[in-house]
Amino acid sequence: MKAHGWFVLSCLVSVVSAFGCSHQTPPAVQAPTAAENPPATKAAPVVARAETPPPTMQSKNPASIYFDFDSSLLGDGARDTLAKVATKLKDHDATAISVQGNCDELGTVEYNLALGQQRADAAKQYLVRMGVDPHKVQTASYGSQRPLYPGHDDSSRAKNRRDDIVYP
Repeated sequence: MKAHGWFVLSCLVSVVSAFGCSHQTPPAVQAPTAAENPPATKAAPVVARAETPPPTMQSKNPASIYFDFDSSLLGDGARDTLAKVATKLKDHDATAISVQGNCDELGTVEYNLALGQQRADAAKQYLVRMGVDPHKVQTASYGSQRPLYPGHDDSSRAKNRRDDIVYP
């Protein structure tokens, strides 16, 4: 296995041992310092945008919203998509969803898990403000562990910075 493969494997083992093998509350995640995760460049404010998921995911994820680098802000397109989800949830009492936050491969495992959770929480908070019962919306963060689009280029990374709205 290449050195990169060992690094990924050790990161996964760390995440599983920290979060998945205990009934205790997981340790608090701290944002990395500037030295651990330096900003790429100064840019204009970033917001999320809505996009249709690829055809292979349409049955599992009827809605996804995408985010710009290092952001959990909801833009107009994301809010429009979430408004449609809110209407569906309010019209069907038994329906519940899971909002799954995801990140690109940049950043540490801990940082990406925290950012993915912030993205999922932002979507849930918006749905609750739209009148959705908070008990109908579960959130989870997968950080960079579930990339939907392969590749290590800017286009693939942008498509992996997303919340997936999943109907169980």
